[in-house]
Amino acid sequence: MISTAEDIIKNVRLLPKFEREKFFKLFEAEKNNALKDSDKLNLKDEKFKSALKWIDEHRQEFDGQWVALDGERLLAHGTDGKKVHAQAQAKGVKTPLIHRVSVNETMPFGGW
Repeated sequence: MISTAEDIIKNVRLLPKFEREKFFKLFEAEKNNALKDSDKLNLKDEKFKSALKWIDEHRQEFDGQWVALDGERLLAHGTDGKKVHAQAQAKGVKTPLIHRVSVNETMPFGGW
């Protein structure tokens, strides 16, 4: 029997949290395998831009802390960068963006 997307969504919502997380990891892996190399680069670029935007919008709130981001999704934060990185990887993100937030930070400038 073939299920509709709506049926699958309803069933996934009924799963316990741990099982839903397993499902989403599998879904992300399958989605990433289906993407072409150029699509993967575009996705990484969009995630990076989203992360930079998130940092800019939350600079005051996380001043002096390390943050680990997957796009605009905050994975972990704290004063110890190594712990923040470990916590992010424990959530299944291989290469999170790790950044120390500062309200005094200026964006780099290149040019004349």
